[in-house]
Formats: sequence, C-alpha cells, structure tokens
Amino acid sequence: MKNFYGALGTNVNSVLNVYLDIDTSDPFAAVDRLPTVALATAKLHKAFDLLLTPAVRIMSVVEPKKAEIVLKNHLKRHELLSDDSQVCWTVGYSSFEGRGLFATRDIEAGELIFVDNALLLSPRNSEKYLPLCVSCYKNECPLFPCDRGCGLPICSQICEDSKKHMDHECEYLRKLEPTCGTTWSMDLLRALLAVRAISLDDEQRDVLAIFQCHQNLNNDCEVTLLRSNVKNAPKVKEIDFMMMVSGIFNTNSFETIVVQDKDHYTSLRGLYPMGALLNHACVPNTRHHYDSQQQLYVIAVRPISAGEEITMTYIDLFWDTILRRQVLNITKNFFCRCSRCSDPTEHGSLLNALYCAGDYCSGILLPCDPLNNESAWMCNRCRTIIKSRQIHSIRSGLSSILKENIAKHPREILKFLQKELSILIPPSNYLMADIKYSIISYFGKTEDLLWEDLTDAELAIKSSFCTDLLSILNILGCGQCRKRGSEAYFSMNCTVPPKNNYDAFKEETILKKKG
Repeated sequence: MKNFYGALGTNVNSVLNVYLDIDTSDPFAAVDRLPTVALATAKLHKAFDLLLTPAVRIMSVVEPKKAEIVLKNHLKRHELLSDDSQVCWTVGYSSFEGRGLFATRDIEAGELIFVDNALLLSPRNSEKYLPLCVSCYKNECPLFPCDRGCGLPICSQICEDSKKHMDHECEYLRKLEPTCGTTWSMDLLRALLAVRAISLDDEQRDVLAIFQCHQNLNNDCEVTLLRSNVKNAPKVKEIDFMMMVSGIFNTNSFETIVVQDKDHYTSLRGLYPMGALLNHACVPNTRHHYDSQQQLYVIAVRPISAGEEITMTYIDLFWDTILRRQVLNITKNFFCRCSRCSDPTEHGSLLNALYCAGDYCSGILLPCDPLNNESAWMCNRCRTIIKSRQIHSIRSGLSSILKENIAKHPREILKFLQKELSILIPPSNYLMADIKYSIISYFGKTEDLLWEDLTDAELAIKSSFCTDLLSILNILGCGQCRKRGSEAYFSMNCTVPPKNNYDAFKEETILKKKG
C-alpha cells in the first residue's frame, strides 16, 4: 500500500505540474499541452480507481473449487443432488468477471442443468408492495399480528405456528421487543431480510461467504428499519452481519413469484446460490423459472459445448443496449460489455435504431461506440453525425410519448402504434417491440378483449406481432427462451381458425339450449 500511495502522490503532482506549466495567455500553447494533461489525468483516474475499489466492492476470496464444494453441499442439503456424477457444471474463473459456472460436458437444448433452493427469501423492501403473511406470503387476505408479540403479520393459526416462523424471526424479534405493541409493523415486515439473516446456521453462512458484496449500494435500509422499531438494539456483530447479507442480497438476489391463484401473486426476493453464480449475458444460453415451492429451475435454451460458460439474463431480451446497460448498472452495479452490447446493430436486430432526421434520407441512426454512453450516433446512409445529447433528448421525448399512451385501452394503444409511433421510430426499435408485446398480452386475455371479443382483423394483427417478435428472437439467437415459448403459443392460438372454431362452438351451444 505504501508504494501505491507513493504512486498516487506522483500522479497528482504530475497533473498539477502540467497545469501550472501551461501559459494561459497563449491558447495555442495550452492546446499543445492537452495530450500531456490527458495522459497525466488518465493515470490519476486509474490510481484513484484502485484506491476506491476496496471501498466500493468486497470481492469473495473463495476459490472456484472451494465454492463448488460449498454449492454441492447446499444442493445435497435440500435433496437436489444425490451424486456428484449427476452434475454437468463446474465453477471456474469467468471472462466476464469473477467466477461462473461452466459446462463439463455437452449440454443439449432443453436439458435441465440444475434445480436450486433459496438460501433466503424475503418480502420486497418497498412501500409500493402490499403487506403479506410472513409464513405463506399471501398478500390479499386478512392479516393479524402474531400473538407471540414479534410484531409481524400472519394470516392463520397454521402460519403462526409454523416452525420456520416460530424458531427464526419470531423468537429473535421477541428478544428485541418490538415497539408496535399489540399490532403488527409494516417496517418490521420490510426489515425481515435482516432478521432472517441472523437465523442462518454455519453451513448456510459458508454458502453466503462465496458471494461478493457491493458496499456502495444502500445496504443499511433493513437494519435502519429494524433498529427504529425495537427497544433492544441488535448486537454490533449482528448489525455488521445483517448489512453484509443485505449487500450480498442487493447484488445477487432474484425476483421470485408466489402464485395464489390465476389473478393474484406475491413478488419476493430470493438468494439462490447456484443462480447467483451464473453471469449475465444479453443473449444467454439458459432460461429459468420457479415451481410452487419457489425452487429455481435452469434449462439450456440451445446446445452448450463442454467448457462453455453457462449464462442467464437478468433483464428483458427486447430492451436495447442503452436501457439494458443502465438498468444493469443501477440494479447489479456493472456495465455489460458482452458481444451484443458491443455491436452497434445488436446482432442485426436494430433494436436501438432511430430514424435519421436528414432531408430525404431514409437511413437509420446507430451508435458509433455502443459501450460509451456519450458516443455520437451516425446515419448508415448519409453518414450524418448526431451528438449523444441530442440522442438522449430524442429517447427522453419518445419515452414521454409512450407513457402518455401506454395506460390507455389496448385498442387505443394499437391505434397509437399504427398511426403515430410507426412514423416516429423504425419498426425494429425496442419501444415498438415493447408495445407489440403489450398488445399481444392484452388481446385475448383482458376484460372485453377475450377471444370471443376480438375481430378476425385483431387476431391477424396479434398473429403478425407474434411473428415480428419471434423474428427478433431468431436474429438475436436466443434459442428456446421463455419469450419464444409465449410468442409461439400466442401465434398458434390467434390465427383465424380458432376464432371461427369458437364461433361454431358458440352457435352449437345456443342451438342445444334452444333444443
């Protein structure tokens, strides 16, 4: 560290000396010195990056082989692995960052790679989500406070007496003496992650130790809520551990859904050790889903060769590069640099394309350097250059227009797409894909737009939109992804024959009633 600080001081002095040497009365001399200033400043930035990195991120120091043993023990504990020979993966160092999972043999498309169990499940820490039962996670039902005085809501005697509630958060919170009296506390519910972290045993804490924690994220939210709503503050060591778990959770957790019925579900956050070790790719080679017990299933969407890294996506496949990278930076604290993000055309999908504003030009604008947020954009025909500031203004304006129309009735949204949006952006643009996906979801599934309510023309439009979205997935090379499955299903069921079949069925039913 001594040598590092010495180098840092040298770079600071270097920059200062360069600036002091510039004769400000001679602009040409100043311009001549700019390359030197830039070089010295770049060295300074690099030194500061090295200095700040330990404060920003704590990297897990667990080696891949040790991490693999811990993960296998985790799976065996939940009876998801009986024999090591069953696995088709290994842990290794990734070209993306840190560690990742790699195929130990060729994996076929559609093959189940692993099933994972959550190490921790927690309600989402946000006021916009409804309160829920801490045991079964139902959220649209009567809730009452646990009679034992832990300050948490439950929905039934069965949930109140459940072992996982009694032996973990209930017992711990009673020791802290909640201040909510005989009622339950929304703040304590939102702090449940911190409370549940304390209940982890040594083996579970070994699993936690293999993950990295981003310290520049807001890791003290749950701890602050907890301390503000109990008489007895947690011990210092407990608080430190809670904050570490919160940081790991913020970096590595997944959204999982508890389905109550076809119209109601609860959104939770879960830490899935196997899933968390999969690195992100904007064109992943797996898809994932959850069962009724919130177990995570990861399946290959295309053939994966032995030695190839196994990846998943954390975001929507139809988003463009700018949006994907912004969301990943906010939610996962990194800027993706995968092959799709690096390609101005996004593997030929042109999801980011904008119309050129040049006179009589039918070209499209694409980023010159898609990995640079301040990159200029260029028309592929007239070669006009547009500054990033103008691009950001255009995108902001388009988003505002979209927000004004997306909440309207689906038929009005369709009119907006056909008459206005199609003039403003190319048919390949991600906003167009987003609205098409919304219309597909609405038509045939919402009130007054059920299958029997749709005209043949609307069914044909829905089928056409499905074809468009499937084409994008094909261009990107997404394989047997979940979105492909849903689009193929909708496309198969929204052709004109099903509509005619429904009409025939309806007429037959009426005739039977008359008879």
